[in-house]
Amino acid sequence: MKKWYLIGAIALSSMVLYCGGSGNDARRDATSTGPDGWIFEGWACAPDAAKALLKQSPAQYCQDDKPKDFLYMKFSAAASQNAIDKGMVAMKQSTCRKAAKDQISSDGLAKILGEYLEQASGVKDGQSTGQVIIAQNQGIIRGVSIYNCCSLDQQTGVCATAGAAETWDQCQCVGVMKYPGGQKGFEAAAEKASSSANP
Repeated sequence: MKKWYLIGAIALSSMVLYCGGSGNDARRDATSTGPDGWIFEGWACAPDAAKALLKQSPAQYCQDDKPKDFLYMKFSAAASQNAIDKGMVAMKQSTCRKAAKDQISSDGLAKILGEYLEQASGVKDGQSTGQVIIAQNQGIIRGVSIYNCCSLDQQTGVCATAGAAETWDQCQCVGVMKYPGGQKGFEAAAEKASSSANP
């Protein structure tokens, strides 16, 4: 029963990701457009750094014939305390991006993956499932990196709007990883990992 619930939840989340969510939802989907169109979670083709700089979402440049085997996941990071104490925006931006890179390049990937699973599919203990996915698929998961980051607005907790002050005390980033078989392959791995994490 748990197995079919997980598959149903992931399938439903996929529909939400590709059909768009509520306008009040701070979490953006793979079809997001606008000034921060790259900020989304979901499956798409390989990142294009030049188009990311133009604030384009992979949904805008990934054609139907391109394999969608890259999973994009949102997460937050913080600037170093030293940079915050010095109040230097460039230093805060640099250290916040570095913290994000370090986070997704180490054990933090399981946590980020777990948060994605909890949001996208309703898995209760996503971090345990994320750890199992990483452990069971070592050497298969590739291309783990940061797609882009934005400065978080301290009041709203979302990316600072164009023209607004960017403090870079905290940043929201989109991490990306390549999973062979794309969404279907990942769903199978998540189902297997969920069974292992919650026997």
